[in-house]
Amino acid sequence: MFLTGSSHRINQHIMSKVNLDTLIIGGGIAGLWTLDRQIERGLSTGLVESGRLGEGQSISAQGILHGGTKYALSGIVPTGAREVSAMPKRWERSLTGACLPDLTHTRVRTPQCHLWRTDSVRSIVGMVGAKVGLAVTPSVIEPKNRPEILKSCPGDVALLPEQVIEMPSVLETLRRTHEDRLLHGTVQSISKESKGGYTVTIMAHHGSSVTVRTNRIVLAAGRGNESLLRLLEHIPASARARPEMQLRPLHMGMVRGAPEALPELNGHCVDGGQTRVTITSSTARNGDRVWQLGGRLAEEGCKRSEEAQRLESMSCLASALPDFNAHSEALTWATYRVDRAELKTRRWARPDGAFVNGFDDVITVWPTKMVLAPNAAEKVDALIEQTSSDDGTCSTPFIEQPTPVVASPPWETARWS
Repeated sequence: MFLTGSSHRINQHIMSKVNLDTLIIGGGIAGLWTLDRQIERGLSTGLVESGRLGEGQSISAQGILHGGTKYALSGIVPTGAREVSAMPKRWERSLTGACLPDLTHTRVRTPQCHLWRTDSVRSIVGMVGAKVGLAVTPSVIEPKNRPEILKSCPGDVALLPEQVIEMPSVLETLRRTHEDRLLHGTVQSISKESKGGYTVTIMAHHGSSVTVRTNRIVLAAGRGNESLLRLLEHIPASARARPEMQLRPLHMGMVRGAPEALPELNGHCVDGGQTRVTITSSTARNGDRVWQLGGRLAEEGCKRSEEAQRLESMSCLASALPDFNAHSEALTWATYRVDRAELKTRRWARPDGAFVNGFDDVITVWPTKMVLAPNAAEKVDALIEQTSSDDGTCSTPFIEQPTPVVASPPWETARWS
């Protein structure tokens, strides 16, 4: 939302001016990772976020660092599969502190996921390793070693070496690392300078105005990129240069209960070549365990009402987990909706990988998937050839400005019943 009118005029005289090499707009995982990469490179970089860090897509991500196994399940391997296959190891390097960003304080929910289906998983296990050098391969576990919740599942159960991370902790780690480079404010205008670069006017959260002179702009605001691109409509550029956005909606299910009523579970139940439901576990502030329910359940659920999606979530889990009592009075249920912002494609096809496009020192980013954030940041970096201008730019540009906080995860804001 762009602020206009007179409600903030009383503070307009409180003007702050900042010079930057790069201004990133949007504080999701892609924007924060790009910020870290540009700082590592030595460029003076700041990030502005109008709401809370990760609000929308990033905070809602289930956090599975998948390496393309789901592509192999369907037997259809898109062009971007190689990019995805490299991501688990790239994330691992940051999670262990081997490279930046340093994510050693990030909570890893589990080092591996389970993979099961209602008949047999052998055909999946046999084909995964043959697909374009995927980074991970599932291994069947002995029935006696299955977790209790999967004991009665027919067919094989496999372990998939894909970590699951806690997204709020990732975002909080990056916030603490770059606190003085983050600004809680709303972009009001973007103008191009005759000698190159841009002037961006921002209304800070506390009501003062901040003017940023920057050599380039990175648009990493997810669905907010659409309105930001409209702010650039007065600046000449070819229609081909400006990308268009599409939204892919999800209606996620959730179930919540005390740890003794809801066991830890992370993994995928598959039907044929599709992920019937993806389950990831987290812990609410009061100590309850929460399952997020994604996969086909969430994709098809966008057509259902909240109550219908609750009922479908119960039915889906009752079918996917024979030992699970979906009607237990110890459990409560909820849903939430989230839109995935992507590059607009022909026939609304899902983009293969992270999208990064540059025109006239404006770079637009849609990472497509949370796991591709490092890849998106590297693609942005490849478009930036100029080194630091060193013309009065600031290494901690927003040290005296309000800093955005991390968004609350969906299980803390949902309506439970």
